[in-house]
Amino acid sequence: IHVDDGFYIHSTSSRIDDRTRVLKQGDTFAVFDRFGDIELFGTGELGLFHHDTRYLSSLTLKLGNERPLLLSSTIKDDNAMLAVDAMNADIQIGESVAIPRGSLHIFRGKFLWNGTCYERIRIHNYAGREVILTLQLQFDSDFADMFEVRGTQRTRRGQRRPATVGPASVSLIYDGLDGCTRCTH
Repeated sequence: IHVDDGFYIHSTSSRIDDRTRVLKQGDTFAVFDRFGDIELFGTGELGLFHHDTRYLSSLTLKLGNERPLLLSSTIKDDNAMLAVDAMNADIQIGESVAIPRGSLHIFRGKFLWNGTCYERIRIHNYAGREVILTLQLQFDSDFADMFEVRGTQRTRRGQRRPATVGPASVSLIYDGLDGCTRCTH
């Protein structure tokens, strides 16, 4: 893209890698990618697990329809929190860049406590003007046990109920063959 007297390198996405970030507290652990997401690629070991069942099998944050560009991510020394810093990719409207990359800073902080994963998302606008953009959180659960996650095929599985959607919440419910009902809320 030619801009004034220089050239602009158009940036729309980050590269995919297989490095993970792991949090653990009590009987709960979570395996995220470096973005703080749970993606459905690779060997499929990412997820939020409690008592050896995966309660969250996908979780992706997007600005508009794009994944943010990763700046850095780290697990604190005491394994208490995952901190992710990212920024927006170039956001186009038609042929022009409406929101240049780096205009928005995205911070994600995640921690586990008493069987629950908490996340704080903070967005700071450096664009110098109002920016209207959709923030998406896409998520799902397969309620797979650790053996299934590692490749064991089950002849039978429990029953997944339809998602319950409220004004400020979503519940994913699964009735296991063991008679236990599991819920991601």
